[in-house]
Amino acid sequence: INAEYGDIHTSRALLLLQSVVMPGIEFADGQSQTFDSYEDFQKYISDMIGGQVAGATGIVNHSLDITWLIISAALVFFMQTGFALVEVGSVSLKNTKNILTKNLMDACIGALTFWLFGYAFAYGEKNRYIGTENFALVDVRGTEEEKEAGMYYKGYDYAFFLFQFAFAATAATIVSGAVAERCRMVAYFLYSFCLTGFVYPVVVHWGWGNGWASAFVDEEDRLFGTGVIDFAGSTVVHMVGGVTAVIGAFFLGPRHNRYVDGKLRYLPQQSTTFQTVGVLILWLGWYGFNCGSTLTMTGGAADVAGMVAVTTTISAATAGIVSTVLGWFIDNTIDVSRTNNGILGGLVSITAGCSVINPELAFVTGLIGGFIYFGSSKLLEKMKIDDVVDAAPVHMFCGAWGTIAAGLFASPDNVAIAYGTGSCGLFFQCNGNGIWQFLANLVFVLAVTVWTAIFALAIFALLHVVGRLRVSLETERIGLDMVEHGGAAYEMSTVRTREPRSPSVFNEIFGREEVHENKAARA
Repeated sequence: INAEYGDIHTSRALLLLQSVVMPGIEFADGQSQTFDSYEDFQKYISDMIGGQVAGATGIVNHSLDITWLIISAALVFFMQTGFALVEVGSVSLKNTKNILTKNLMDACIGALTFWLFGYAFAYGEKNRYIGTENFALVDVRGTEEEKEAGMYYKGYDYAFFLFQFAFAATAATIVSGAVAERCRMVAYFLYSFCLTGFVYPVVVHWGWGNGWASAFVDEEDRLFGTGVIDFAGSTVVHMVGGVTAVIGAFFLGPRHNRYVDGKLRYLPQQSTTFQTVGVLILWLGWYGFNCGSTLTMTGGAADVAGMVAVTTTISAATAGIVSTVLGWFIDNTIDVSRTNNGILGGLVSITAGCSVINPELAFVTGLIGGFIYFGSSKLLEKMKIDDVVDAAPVHMFCGAWGTIAAGLFASPDNVAIAYGTGSCGLFFQCNGNGIWQFLANLVFVLAVTVWTAIFALAIFALLHVVGRLRVSLETERIGLDMVEHGGAAYEMSTVRTREPRSPSVFNEIFGREEVHENKAARA
């Protein structure tokens, strides 16, 4: 029997061995072993086969988990394409290059800052408020003992970092659309750096790491004994971006001619086609966002991912219909932008509870999310806060609702499968835990709002006071593409001359925004 490779012909060999006095094995390397009885031999063979199968299964599961995370991370990162299309479709032609540059820099700045220290702040385990280890992923490399065993690095940990980086980039990109068409580039770089490198990672540590609100710590350390349910980040990701967006839009003020004599004016948008394609890409990417948050495909996680895909779809579709109908009745028009943002509001609303809310209550979550999006969008218009892409209504208001909805509608059976705890939402009252789960989610929403608002107020207020937040009125009228990016994004002639200009960084730092006369004339 070639036991070294598990090549055991059980049906024939074991039948013959029943007739031998002392059964035994001769291994491929020449070694042998005998047994006192057939029963002892059979147990030995069974244990050996079981160990080999278990080892092989473990290797397959490990590889599957890494593959699942990389594919999910790719889908989440592909959402950057969706955000770029939504934002470029919502601004005027003269600011196309500027908004695309900001989207690209979100990914670049986010990758480096999250690698260097953001990931350590998020998932370091020595503190309940902020992580303090694994800077620049130095702890992901194998130990000396692991290296001797052939394990030079930990593939799952690298894949997990990639997945988390994609989330961090999403949080920063949410802001860019809200402050579009009038924010200085240096101001944008500053808050993007702080958001992905410090503010967002701290919230991740609180809710998903070893933090004070996490449900993934020992029971006695959980907030109200339950910990927060925010499966894929209605608050952790979307509220952080949404709160920053609304405060940034407030300090920047409305775009030129957005309000005339106190009345709202709808400014030209580049392309509803871009907006709609962008939303469809975001919807696709959301399956990586929500389903991928299982972080594994083994141990029942694939079953959770299947339900997550369904609840995500139902909430998005419901909120899209609700916002369309509300716009039809209130504004007397079927506005595709309202439909697009309603869909996004439904996706954000279900993100926290996608793994614990049953499909019928996902419908309710999306239904209410549609109303919340539409109502908060109207509220900001009344307050004269010019949010170009409705980032705050979609991500802040619907994000808060999504986390509260998880505290209301979480099914005890689903919580047991997804979190392994005995908690549930307020509507279920499992052993009295419902009220504590609701309170845990509510407290988490309030804490993240306060934490993010403190950061955003400090950054934007400082930039506003020193005059480095908003571009000049002349620059806004001409367009940021002409002033900062070497010319228009769409050339109308076959011959193009690129006029020289003074260095952009110098202009940004010292506030100089002189525009060459020939540029102004051409504009």
